[in-house]
Amino acid sequence: MKFLYPLSLIYVAVSRANRKFSSPKKLSRPVISVGNITWGGTGKTPIVIELLNFLIKNNLKPTVLTRGYARKNKKPLLLKDGAVGVNVLDSGDEPLLIAKSVPKACVVVGADRYSSALNFETEINTDVYILDDGFQHWNIQRDLDIVCVNAANPFGNGMLIPVGILREKPEALKRAGLVIITNSDMISEKELHKLEAEIFALSGKQSIVSYYNGFEYKKTDLSTSFSSELLKKSDVYSLSAVGFAKGFKNSIEKSGIEIKDSIVLRDHSSYTNEMLKKIISKKDKNSYFIITAKDAVKFQNSDASTKEKIAVLIVNPHFVTEREQWEREVLKSLQYF
Repeated sequence: MKFLYPLSLIYVAVSRANRKFSSPKKLSRPVISVGNITWGGTGKTPIVIELLNFLIKNNLKPTVLTRGYARKNKKPLLLKDGAVGVNVLDSGDEPLLIAKSVPKACVVVGADRYSSALNFETEINTDVYILDDGFQHWNIQRDLDIVCVNAANPFGNGMLIPVGILREKPEALKRAGLVIITNSDMISEKELHKLEAEIFALSGKQSIVSYYNGFEYKKTDLSTSFSSELLKKSDVYSLSAVGFAKGFKNSIEKSGIEIKDSIVLRDHSSYTNEMLKKIISKKDKNSYFIITAKDAVKFQNSDASTKEKIAVLIVNPHFVTEREQWEREVLKSLQYF
């Protein structure tokens, strides 16, 4: 790994320059950022969805600003009303999942998130912006930074990209307004207390501890139920293209389904009909595959016989501690009281 050290130094230099020479701009509405300090796999998207639902519950109209990683269409795009008929190649997987999961929210997709917000400002008439993956985004001022830390792999080997998984050193947590520990059920109570103490030393804030539960199985349309009893008596394989496949597998097992084997692809990988047919053909005809909700939006063009073999695991974050703190800080950032 030593040959990668010079690349880490370059990464640090570019990141520092980017921050130093950026001029954060203020949008017309409050901005809440949800991000992390590591490269993927912190469970950020379910937290964004939970935040959107909380804001809507409080009669607020939220809009997500997101880059849309790996999408083919580079033009700014507005997703609303559940993004019916939108192609995942145009939007990216995470933006489309968010839009389908929270139809009352708007999702603005574009590399320049500030300009994209201005493009659609009149049309969306939002109350609050959610800056997705925004902790290292220096071009927009925000009123609250929420940072997700994966309990099962909080800081990797302690090295920056590409030697490690860190986008910033852990000391950056001192900029966070809230720190949410995800996947807390994947470590021991002793390890969790140690991580909480470490985060407090770094940020000066008490962590909000969470894990995923409320498991449901849906078909690839994300609305029709899929029988969990059928899965329990069948050969089942997990198939994923997410940042933390180990956490996905943990959630499946917690839902009561035994996995025969796991097929793991690179995060944000695309699926083709040919690829899926090849994977399915290698297994018993009575086998089924469990995928993530983020992957489900990529199955739009799959044929019916393929979709019949696919179950989608839906998860929801459960706050073990400090849910009231989360809600209070969110509303406070909006000058709600």
